[in-house]
Amino acid sequence: MSGPGASRTAAPEGAPANTVVEEPRITERPSAVRLRDVGKTFRGRRRRTSALEGVSLDIEAGEFLCLLGPSGCGKSTLLGILAGFVPADSGEVLVDGRPVKGPGPDRGVLFQTPTLFPWLTTRQNVLYGPKARGALTRETEEEADALLETVGLADFRDAYPHELSGGMRHRAAFARVLINHPSVLLMDEPFGALDAITRAGMQRFLLELWQRHHMTIVFVTHDVEEATLLGDRVAVLSGRPGRTKAVVDIPLPRPRAYEDTETLAFVTAKRRIREVLER
Repeated sequence: MSGPGASRTAAPEGAPANTVVEEPRITERPSAVRLRDVGKTFRGRRRRTSALEGVSLDIEAGEFLCLLGPSGCGKSTLLGILAGFVPADSGEVLVDGRPVKGPGPDRGVLFQTPTLFPWLTTRQNVLYGPKARGALTRETEEEADALLETVGLADFRDAYPHELSGGMRHRAAFARVLINHPSVLLMDEPFGALDAITRAGMQRFLLELWQRHHMTIVFVTHDVEEATLLGDRVAVLSGRPGRTKAVVDIPLPRPRAYEDTETLAFVTAKRRIREVLER
């Protein structure tokens, strides 16, 4: 998904001739997410830890961007800054043209462990946000039922979280976020704790969901194969302090399927990302 404003760098030495490696996309056009020279340092009693330094990136509306990098490089910190949970020390953070000053319903957040209230049923969990905002209407309840149908949980609407499998809890968390109509979906390694079979099923589900809604997604992962399968682009962060080393364009066609992981195009794209990570 290469667009206006994307500047290219030379491919890593020895890379295939069609390798595309971009510098962080910087545009003057409105973006769903806009980061400019973002920095963050955590200060403890005995030491200071610089987590992020000078991160700049534009993410277009409807784009699926994956954040990839080594452990401790600041991926989750950057997502927390976008969510409004963590304040940036420097730089500019905009979502839909507005500065991020705290959490908001315009940004839905999904973590590695689904955040469901154990005392509420699946349907009650989905409706929690609208109810808390005083926006619970018959139309909202009908939308919740439709979302439960979409995520395959219509038959489990009255089940409690402990009665759901891991994949079901993740799908319930998706429905709970989507009913708030966020413009940006922020995902922090949401499938990292799942077994391989469930993880593959959730990746398929996410691809189908994105294909249906084309929402803007920022997806943190440490898995190169997952980033290649899901993302339009993959932003590779350096080791601490996290900086954007490069952004790799993934030229695989949409819609995608898990079977695409066996194609030459997929293997080539995955190799590009590894070369950026290792240089």
